Amino acid sequence: MNILETVRLALLQIWAQKLKSFFTLLGVIIGVTFLIAVIAVVEGMNRYVQDDFAGSIFGINTLRVERVRTRNTGREDAATLRRQSRNPDLTVDDAEAIAANVPGIWYLAYATDRFMPEVWSGSNRRKNVRLLGVTDEYLALQGWDVLEGRGISRIDHVRGIRVAVIGDAIAERVFPDGSPVGQHIRLGPFRYRVVGVLKKQGGLIGNIRDASVVVPLGAYHADFARRRARIEEINIKFRTTEEMEAGEAVVIEVLRRRHRLRPADEDDFGIESASQILDAWEKVKNVLLAALPGLVSVALVVGGIVIMNIMLMSVLQRTREVGVRKALGARRIDITRQFLAEAATLSSVGAAIGIGAGWGLAELVDLITPLPAAVSAWSILVAIALGVVVGVVAGVYPALRAARLDPVDALRYE
Repeated sequence: MNILETVRLALLQIWAQKLKSFFTLLGVIIGVTFLIAVIAVVEGMNRYVQDDFAGSIFGINTLRVERVRTRNTGREDAATLRRQSRNPDLTVDDAEAIAANVPGIWYLAYATDRFMPEVWSGSNRRKNVRLLGVTDEYLALQGWDVLEGRGISRIDHVRGIRVAVIGDAIAERVFPDGSPVGQHIRLGPFRYRVVGVLKKQGGLIGNIRDASVVVPLGAYHADFARRRARIEEINIKFRTTEEMEAGEAVVIEVLRRRHRLRPADEDDFGIESASQILDAWEKVKNVLLAALPGLVSVALVVGGIVIMNIMLMSVLQRTREVGVRKALGARRIDITRQFLAEAATLSSVGAAIGIGAGWGLAELVDLITPLPAAVSAWSILVAIALGVVVGVVAGVYPALRAARLDPVDALRYE
């Protein structure tokens, strides 16, 4: 009996006993489904972090200076948190000093933000809005495209003119029937004229940007800030990675000198870049992918034990068949190959069902949640290989037991 005939008989047996086969394969199905779905989410997050998140938060070849490092990749101890709470505020003078002393700067922008309960025009309102006060180069530095109208100009910032660039989500909610450009919105007691609409981004971070109102920093300081010189962040963009790495050292030097820190003192500000976020994510991803096989193996071991028990029962039920085959000249290797092929086919079918279920689960996660998911080819190959390996390992003992049956005793078995 060749291998194709063995596989065909195994498939017929699975089809003839569908319910029994399903419960036999349940452990393999669950393990493979979990494997495909989790790897899909991890791979989706990996692509998102590399392509969108880091670039949207920081921009390419961009440094961000903040009062306190807000995106910690590890747990900070109490002493560090207390020390950081005493860090001085960043100021407009800090940003201007960096602009004057750091070579190779392409763009430099600084900003501050807060959340507003709502923005409205007439009877149309949009709640939970992020309000950003920015300088004129901020949108270009971040790569935020203006779909309609214009961005924030230098004159808007210097003169504190009450104009606004709004996100797509706000435009749709507050101005559903026409163009927002030239219309007015209300931010608290203040009236701002809309001069531009940002292109929709979507995604985890994009949803926040799409619900943002961007105004000149001068107007923000005049209307919403308690301290007009205070800013939340300084963003510095360079043309190349090499210029950014060299510029980072100068930025640190400028701020330490301005904050009058001694050589032994730690920095009283945070400075971050997209590469640091990518490095931190790479560590998290490696931990997840390293832990995944251990979690999946539990379900696969259970599935393999079930398959082994079912195959042992199959050997017992087919004792006369084994005896007939041996009487007709079948060798031990032929009997062993037959039962191994049946076990491998059984678990491979379970793996195939698990791949389909895992793929569907990943698509569902991508559809109804903000988490991105992307099924990769290598995860499918790993799932297929695991299915075959589990079947072969689980089928070894039943196959050897069948091969050792005495043909005379097997023919007499009832």
